[in-house]
Amino acid sequence: MIFNDVTYSSDIELMVLSNLDGWVIEKPPAKDSSSNKTGGISPFMTSDEIQVKANKVITNTECQFAYEEALDLAYMHTNRLNIDDLSSVEARAFIRAVCKWAASNLWNKYNIRVNNEDMEDTYVQSYGGLLYKSALKALQPFIVQRVVSMSSINNDRDDDYPAWG
Repeated sequence: MIFNDVTYSSDIELMVLSNLDGWVIEKPPAKDSSSNKTGGISPFMTSDEIQVKANKVITNTECQFAYEEALDLAYMHTNRLNIDDLSSVEARAFIRAVCKWAASNLWNKYNIRVNNEDMEDTYVQSYGGLLYKSALKALQPFIVQRVVSMSSINNDRDDDYPAWG
């Protein structure tokens, strides 16, 4: 993987999913359901069984959208337009933080509870919130500082109203 390339790929998809325990990408159904040619019981799970027993099954498009949205938010948060000026190690850290942010958004999308008043609510300390805080902390060193304006304070020599008292 080229680490200055932020284009969505299978490597980035795996980084997003690695933050979400047991989540998988939806796979098309197998054409031949008789994959067990031995006729006995296989001790290993098939991809169909993994899909059934996954904590959450999401689509590839959904994961890609979450990543691209998190990338845009990370660019805005860090005052950047791209990561071309970063070394490969820095770019890798930046992309990993974006993947955590995407995982946080996916987690929060599917982990909403309803309280007794039929109002949507989120848990006070959720895993999605922890991922979000971790992503922002990892992005902190990449913030580009910009000077918005400069002003100077003139020391007024008027004795009645000294500027620096």
